[in-house]
Amino acid sequence: MLQKDTKTDYLIFTDLDGTLLDHKTYELNEAKEMLDFICKQKIPLIIVTSKTKDEVIELQKRLSVSFPFIIENGAGIFIPKGKELELISLGKSYETTIIAFEKYSKEFPIKGFHEMDEEEVSLYTGLSKDKAKKAKKRTFSEPFILKDETKIGKLKQLALAEGFDVVKGGRFYHLITFGQDKAKAVIEMKKYYENLYNKSFKTIALGDGENDITMLKCVDIPILIKKYDGTFIKCEIDNLTKSRFIGPKGWNDSLKRILNVK
Repeated sequence: MLQKDTKTDYLIFTDLDGTLLDHKTYELNEAKEMLDFICKQKIPLIIVTSKTKDEVIELQKRLSVSFPFIIENGAGIFIPKGKELELISLGKSYETTIIAFEKYSKEFPIKGFHEMDEEEVSLYTGLSKDKAKKAKKRTFSEPFILKDETKIGKLKQLALAEGFDVVKGGRFYHLITFGQDKAKAVIEMKKYYENLYNKSFKTIALGDGENDITMLKCVDIPILIKKYDGTFIKCEIDNLTKSRFIGPKGWNDSLKRILNVK
């Protein structure tokens, strides 16, 4: 039986694709050992992802958890309130984002999720059509492909001038609200838990992508997960821990070592 030799109160924030979930298969079997341990220890496992509300709800059911979660790269926080979910909005509405996106698409070779059907999203992501439909049902931000990546600098500059930003995830670029990122939402959740329980929590975050860097910078224990191709993104944080393995195997192994689980 796994045992933890510390009484520290933790909050664990985790990215999904390429981190807790395998980049290609979206499976998490290799993380099951520590997922079971975290559940047994009642450590809050807070998902922080570019995915949508419906996608996270489906995964939480699979994990049998009902903790708050952060969607679309920090644009929104959902907090369980009985059988309902309370939304804290940190980003512009999806309708507003799409108006800006369509303007940019006249100048840049970009194609967003709203322009793709379920079959095309499925082709790009490897998701089933049903899951692709959930991925398309967005609340704030727009994932997109950029056919000429040399233009990313000019696109980002234009977006910033209009109150938006562009971040890069594991598969797509994302048009988001300026000032919105995973870190801001993580800090909000830490305050929420500390106010709720009137005690301090030590924060751990795990991620593998460029859009995870701000989140990793704002926690006590940042863990960078090795990407599916065996490399790491460029991430310069003094106390950074790098995983020994890729994806969910690296997630499991890193948490086991950090939490001193034997």
